[in-house]
Amino acid sequence: MVDRHPKGRFPFNRQLLIFCLAVVVISLQVMAGLVLASSDLTGAQLLQLENGDVLVAVSHAEGSPKGTVEATILIDASAERIWQIMVNCSEIPTFVPGVKDCQVLASGENWEIIRHDVKWMWLFPKLSYVFRARYQQNRQINFARIEGDLRDMRGSWRLTPMPNSGQTLVRYRVFLDPGFWVPQWIVRNSLKRDLPAVLTAIRTKVLDSLPGQRH
Repeated sequence: MVDRHPKGRFPFNRQLLIFCLAVVVISLQVMAGLVLASSDLTGAQLLQLENGDVLVAVSHAEGSPKGTVEATILIDASAERIWQIMVNCSEIPTFVPGVKDCQVLASGENWEIIRHDVKWMWLFPKLSYVFRARYQQNRQINFARIEGDLRDMRGSWRLTPMPNSGQTLVRYRVFLDPGFWVPQWIVRNSLKRDLPAVLTAIRTKVLDSLPGQRH
């Protein structure tokens, strides 16, 4: 009988090779997602998020207006579940502090025009404004004021799934110009104080919607 595999040599298994390559590619994608989600967060900040804190800071992201504030929270739920809660306009006033009414005025493929009536921050009277929201489903919402009491209001929501954990990193970035004279540092400080309540309310609503969750 002829030995098909001489000593020191192994048979070439094409299927095994393809499987190994697939595993490598998937592993690299997972690592890339983790780096994307947390590359600008320190170990201490990640620990704060794991402990339930909300991080708030002035954003220096490219393209953001000076004075933009960003808040970050980690939620023990999928991006898909969080998205369902965030885009349900009629439910927003029931759990987001300061939002008194939410109405969808028009909609199309991956966008909506929405009116909010709010009493958001202590330094503002009750305000009404209309904004356009552009959607990247389960991943990102970009919004910008169209009309209303504010001179300018724009920003984004970004949802980043954390690999192998079932958690999602939620980032809310907003720039606000009220249209009347208020020092920008007061606006920033008011946002930094009030945004954690908004993100915490979303987390609570999401977790309440999941059976068997404790928080």
